Amino acid sequence: MSSAPRRGLGRGLEVLIGGAEGGAPTQLAELPVEAIHPNPRQPRRRFEPEATSGLASSIKQQGLLQPVVVRPRRSGGYELIAGERRWRAAREAGIETLPALVREADDRDTLLLALVENVAREQLSPVEEARAYAALIDEFELSLGDVAERVGRSKSSVSNRLRLLELPEEVLWMVARGELTEGHARAVLSLPDHGARKKLAKRIVRDGISVRAAEKAAQEGGAARRPRSAPAVDPALAERARGAAERLTGLPARVSAGKLEIHFGEELRLEELVEVLESL
Repeated sequence: MSSAPRRGLGRGLEVLIGGAEGGAPTQLAELPVEAIHPNPRQPRRRFEPEATSGLASSIKQQGLLQPVVVRPRRSGGYELIAGERRWRAAREAGIETLPALVREADDRDTLLLALVENVAREQLSPVEEARAYAALIDEFELSLGDVAERVGRSKSSVSNRLRLLELPEEVLWMVARGELTEGHARAVLSLPDHGARKKLAKRIVRDGISVRAAEKAAQEGGAARRPRSAPAVDPALAERARGAAERLTGLPARVSAGKLEIHFGEELRLEELVEVLESL
């Protein structure tokens, strides 16, 4: 495994290989394949048979170049932390032993490290990633910021993934299978109830409509429109604009919510204001 973690992955990948400050010691060993057991907290639930078979063929010819990461089990043997696809492929290839980094890790770190590796390799579906984030927050009491830092994501990215779990289970499976993109899922989520969400999701899959078309359909179906917030304006600049408008027109003015407002009161004052503006 490379000693230089990919930029942007937070501290998690360093912990994975035992390089983080205060991390548990890690040793490299050659372990029997049959002594290694899958991780019940593995975030990734779907393993493509074709990809595993291709890796198995490569392992037969070249061996396993990158070690898996495991932890000792109380009942004997080892439990995978990272590298389940490599382990599956080694079994398929008939390899008897494989290189492994052995380290101590509790349940929380095991889930976190498995998640980090899968995020690094972009191997998780959005739903698998969301469920792993939820487990870290709900079961292990990590904050949203902690999770974001450790997996190298922004807080908004983690939050958006977690929102997917608000979808009905039937629609979640469509996202997990790749029938709906995240963009489609966000459009579906904007609808107010599960019935409408299921109906739109099925229509997207059936008709193959684009994300933009799905957003339009959601709006037509009663999705709430988000008010656009005005960008913040430098207070000093806002005061200059207000003062200039008042000096120019002789009328009270103010700057608020992305607008310069000039108060004219009665129609005669409006007429005077128009004359001023037309003379500019």
